[in-house]
Amino acid sequence: MRSEVIHGDAREVLPSLELQPINCLLTDPPYGVDFQSTYGKNEEDRELYQRKIADDHDVQDAIESFHETMQLVIPRMADECEIYVFSQWQVSPEWQHYLGGLGEHGIELRQLLIWEKGYPGIGDVRYNWGCGHEFIYYLKKGKRPVPYRRSGILHVDKVRPGTNLHPTQKPTALLKILIEYSTNEGDFVFDPYAGSGSTCVAAQETGRIGVGIEIEEQYAKSANARLSQGGLFAL
Repeated sequence: MRSEVIHGDAREVLPSLELQPINCLLTDPPYGVDFQSTYGKNEEDRELYQRKIADDHDVQDAIESFHETMQLVIPRMADECEIYVFSQWQVSPEWQHYLGGLGEHGIELRQLLIWEKGYPGIGDVRYNWGCGHEFIYYLKKGKRPVPYRRSGILHVDKVRPGTNLHPTQKPTALLKILIEYSTNEGDFVFDPYAGSGSTCVAAQETGRIGVGIEIEEQYAKSANARLSQGGLFAL
C-alpha cells in the first residue's frame, strides 16, 4: 500500500475501501464553529482560503458527521491504535462528551493536548487575548507501550498564511511528533478528513504509510501532488 489521498466523502468511500489495520488515526475534522478564513490578497487567494468547510456550520452536525465516519473506521482499527482528534475550546464540552463515549468500543479518552502555535494572527481584535492554541484529544485503544513520557503542550509554529494550501492546514512538524510517538516505521496512519494531506505527508516522511480521504477535489489533488514530490514542499 502506498501513501495517497482519495477524493470523496469518507462515509461513502470507506465501505468499499480495502485498508490494512489502522495503527494511528490522526485527523482534523470540522469542529462545528462555522470557520471561514479572512485571508486573501487577491481573488485567487480568496477562492482558495475563504472556502467554507463542509459540516462545520454547527457543532452537532459536525459531531454527527464524525460519528458516522467513526462507525466505519473503528472496525478497521488494529488491536492497538492511538487516536488524535483536533478541536477548539469553543466546542470542547460537546466534543469531549462525544469522545468520552467511545469507551464502549474499547477506546479510552486519555488526555487533552495543547498545540501552542505561536502568534495568533488576525482574529477578533475586540479582545485582549488572541487564540494561539488548539486542542488535540488523545485516545487509546489497546495497550501499546509508552516509549517515554513528555509534556502535553506542544510548541510548533503554525503554517504561515499565504503558504498554506488549506484554510486549517496543520504543520507537518507537529504531525510528525504525534505519529512518531504513537507508531513504528511501516505502520498505517489514516485520516478521513485529509484536507491538503499533511497527515499523509508526515506519515510518508517518517517511514509510515499514510492514507486519507478528502471531500474537496481540489484539496485532494494538492495533497497527492505533495505526496508525489516526496514532501519536498511540505509545511
